[in-house]
Amino acid sequence: MKKKFLLLFIFATVLNYGQSNQVLDFKLRFSPQTRYDQATSTSSEFKLTYEGSEELLGALKSQGVENPTITKTSAEMESVLKTGKINAEGNFPVVIEYLKSVDANGKTIIPNGTLLYGRGSLTALPKLDSIVSKGLDETFKNTVFQIVQSTFEQLALPEKKLKVGESFTQDNPLNMPIGGLNINMSIKTTYHLKEIVGKNAFFDVDQVYTANVLDADKNNINVSGTGTGKLTYDIPNYFTNENILAMKFNFDLKKEDVTVKLNMTNTFKQKATISKIK
Repeated sequence: MKKKFLLLFIFATVLNYGQSNQVLDFKLRFSPQTRYDQATSTSSEFKLTYEGSEELLGALKSQGVENPTITKTSAEMESVLKTGKINAEGNFPVVIEYLKSVDANGKTIIPNGTLLYGRGSLTALPKLDSIVSKGLDETFKNTVFQIVQSTFEQLALPEKKLKVGESFTQDNPLNMPIGGLNINMSIKTTYHLKEIVGKNAFFDVDQVYTANVLDADKNNINVSGTGTGKLTYDIPNYFTNENILAMKFNFDLKKEDVTVKLNMTNTFKQKATISKIK
């Protein structure tokens, strides 16, 4: 359940402050000597439904299996990412600290005070090199480290010059194990620049999920999904100050005399407050 929490999206953008004719110089980076306070919440609902003969459904019922089986999860997280002074080579230190991380029952997922260290630059996303936490075993500590690092790597957005009304698309891979199957998904995300008002740029976000299923019976498997959201960029601070995404995912598996359907919905919300470190 802890891994479900780790839906940490870390988007960063550089939006040129002196833009003529409302042209956005869209880039991706963190800035030195800057503090990024982030609050993230996520909630999910999983609905698992079995279809088949009365005999099969009766056997499931006798084993105490609810049909459909509905599971709800949620998590809230507060973290702060701090960057230090830039050196002659153009690099600066990065420290991420978890301030709060709890599930729907108020149970701590990642201990408060957990720290991740790394380095960043004006031309590349941070590269982590270590994690320090008193309350994590080595296995989960490594999981946290790998997922946070992969978030930086997979969510890099391309550099673009955009006018209001224009869009760009980003493709990202996602591996999702479900019921013993290894599902390699592709997420196609389209960012549409809706408007620029003052120091903020506003995007509409649309996602389409497609999948390649590594299984001998892949012709009996259907995987699909969509996502919609909004993204707000703080132009002078080069960062996303609000990110909202609602996702729907459907997985259907038909094998012999049973059909298994998994429907998942997920809502992700993230806000950031950016301040300079003197």
